[in-house]
Amino acid sequence: MDNDFNKEIKLLEEIYSELVEAIMNKPESQDYEKSKIYFENAAARMNKWANVVKDVKKHLESRSAAKDLSAENRPA
Repeated sequence: MDNDFNKEIKLLEEIYSELVEAIMNKPESQDYEKSKIYFENAAARMNKWANVVKDVKKHLESRSAAKDLSAENRPA
């Protein structure tokens, strides 16, 4: 079974970077227009982030190990 999670790690690091960037770029002022634009952009990005997380989950579930690898070898 392949335990190389580089693709998933890369996708999650990308989301993390975008989340940090979105938090850091939050407008400080009480300007309604700036806040409106910020939250509209954040909502659009959240849709992307949710899709990426769903894709990562799908990749990880496809790699999940078999549930029971034990053999029944009871004595007769």
